[in-house]
Amino acid sequence: MNLFVKEVGADNWKAIALLSVTEDQQPFIESNAYSIAQSIFEPEWRSVGLYDGETLVGYAMYGREKSTKQIWLDRFMIDQSYQGQGYATRFLKVLLKQITETYKDDQIFLSIFAENKVAQRLYEKFGFRLNGEIDTTSKVVGLVMELNIQNRT
Repeated sequence: MNLFVKEVGADNWKAIALLSVTEDQQPFIESNAYSIAQSIFEPEWRSVGLYDGETLVGYAMYGREKSTKQIWLDRFMIDQSYQGQGYATRFLKVLLKQITETYKDDQIFLSIFAENKVAQRLYEKFGFRLNGEIDTTSKVVGLVMELNIQNRT
């Protein structure tokens, strides 16, 4: 496996915009097209495709939130065709490494919907913990999870 992250650009944005999750996951994630547009008009966000060799398997968006200066993994998805193959776990490791190398920060934040227990368990495996804060920036209120890089197990 040759896993890598590639910035969204003219050569891959359409394919990334067309990635999809299962119907029951749709309430938990913004559309990739919306997220790509957001990263164009809000340049603090970086949109990236997640590749296994030549195969596009997912999408993520991360960056430094403008008002709080916190580092966020704001979007993360694996296309429904590639779910159940361990890609979420393997790519989360790759993304966290890239984010910490890019921003040299001790904390990374993300938010999940309370009902999305699968995502919560995945993030907890990497050391993320619910911090008691509520994210009201998206269409549905989310629970904030935080990863302290220095205390990672």
